[in-house]
Amino acid sequence: MKKLLKTHHFLSGLKPEDIRWLLEFGMPKKQGTIYDLRASGFRELPAPVFFLSTGRCGTKWFSGLLEKDRAFKVLHDPAPSLGAQGKAIYEYYVQKNRAINAGLMLFGKEIFLAGREGYLRHSFKSGRRLFETNNHITFFAPMLAALFPQAKFIHLYRHPGEFVRSGLRRKYYQGSPEDARRIIPFPGEKWENLQIIEKIAFLWYETNRFIEEFKGNVAGDRILDFNFNQLNMQTVRNLLDFSGCGNVSAKRIQQRLHRPVNVQKNVEYPHYQDWPEEDKMQLRSICRPLAEKYGYAL
Repeated sequence: MKKLLKTHHFLSGLKPEDIRWLLEFGMPKKQGTIYDLRASGFRELPAPVFFLSTGRCGTKWFSGLLEKDRAFKVLHDPAPSLGAQGKAIYEYYVQKNRAINAGLMLFGKEIFLAGREGYLRHSFKSGRRLFETNNHITFFAPMLAALFPQAKFIHLYRHPGEFVRSGLRRKYYQGSPEDARRIIPFPGEKWENLQIIEKIAFLWYETNRFIEEFKGNVAGDRILDFNFNQLNMQTVRNLLDFSGCGNVSAKRIQQRLHRPVNVQKNVEYPHYQDWPEEDKMQLRSICRPLAEKYGYAL
């Protein structure tokens, strides 16, 4: 009875925002504020894992694999997404000759913290580790590595022809409201005259090129590369072991392996191998260097 009264007293004192976090993370195991976390350099935060990618390359698949485990809190489509802010970071980075200077580092950190303070605080209070598969945080990677020294990163990538096909089916760079979150070179005649395939190929190439540059500046034991075209039991198990998620069962992995997710229906566009040679040439002209690095035939 005393326990029931104590629980009732606790719940009756909650604000609507508190209830939201309680539903997302469960009962807190300890107390703390974002200022406590800042003061400790976030070192007491359960080690987060950040997926870096273009999107459309398996992030939803991994989110579904992990989201039922109460040891983790998976962010695949959080609010805010930070997509427009990530694009702004990329634009500033390009303006500064592709350098992350001290000013950009500081403001990038604060932008990320403004968008994720609640998640970080409740990750600490509940002990649940954050796994952010949301591709829009990719251009925050240098700031994330500096903010969270215990964090790990997974570079998730996919054949560029498959990515471009997916982008074509979803009308990338064709007037979609979400184009406001997609990077472009500085607007000009050259960009405007590119074909849609070339524009989406640029998105694949430049995002992965940025990730490759980031990987060259962080310790190798903090990064894992994952080719989504080689999705199988062993590669998934390797990723989970790297992330500290060894308790995900083989049965659950096997179930997910045979279950496609986030598939767009009723929109036809041929697979890459069936493209006209002219379209393949457009993709090769932009993606070839990294495609060869990743072992993809174009």
